Amino acid sequence: MSIKHYLQTAYQEVRLTSDAELSAVQNLNGTLQPDRDNLILVYGGSFNPPHRGHIDVLLSGLRPEVAAVAVVILPSEDFHLRHKVANSHPEFFLHMKRRADIWGAIPSVPKGRVWVWTSTWYPFKPFTEAMVRLAKADGFNLAFSHMIGPDNLNTKDPLNNLPYKLPRILVTNKARHVIAQFLPDGKPVMWPGFGEWTRCIRSYGDEEDVVLWTCAGVDDKDKRGYYLQFAESSPVDINSTNLRAALIQSQRLDEVSLNQLSTKALLELLSPVL
Repeated sequence: MSIKHYLQTAYQEVRLTSDAELSAVQNLNGTLQPDRDNLILVYGGSFNPPHRGHIDVLLSGLRPEVAAVAVVILPSEDFHLRHKVANSHPEFFLHMKRRADIWGAIPSVPKGRVWVWTSTWYPFKPFTEAMVRLAKADGFNLAFSHMIGPDNLNTKDPLNNLPYKLPRILVTNKARHVIAQFLPDGKPVMWPGFGEWTRCIRSYGDEEDVVLWTCAGVDDKDKRGYYLQFAESSPVDINSTNLRAALIQSQRLDEVSLNQLSTKALLELLSPVL
């Protein structure tokens, strides 16, 4: 069954029916399978602005080791971003809609497997619950999982990833590697409330050395952890704060001028880091 059918129905159930919201899923071509967990990754973040490190994380989630049906990009709310950048170049501020527009226009993002959440955060959790329920009624197991980089991992409570909790989380070190999150034997460090990590041995014939580790909750078997380990992380480690400072200095930007630019102009501005 096409994932698009359930997405459209769930959108309508939580009263998200604008052309922008429904058109965001039109190009998706994934299908749900009855004999396995169908995983949808939720990639949330400020993305002020999106850059190559963000894209590397996103594309790593589409690796065959993960076998995700789709990824949804969830830009943070404006109020959350204002708090985050209050003491760090607050004049570089892209509104949520502009950040969503940029993600939707980046050529390297595969539109058949990725869509962008263009609405406010608040209906997102009931939307995920509706998706799971609708799919289950037709015999499909659907699971939503956060996807984050290791620098955003809360090792004391991995599933506590604001603004909401999901029963699963995937950490990928494609864009950045944190040595402290691994033991000397190569396994990820155990998380509180989760069992031992298991290495999923799969070979897909490419040149990258990639291992997917999985673990399950001790008291709640619906909880899952995934660690997608790349032997070599991306050689380009972009610091968002430094990036914003450089753009402000070189382009004389502020919030008003930034948000008056067209999406095409923003892509051209960001092209060196995309």
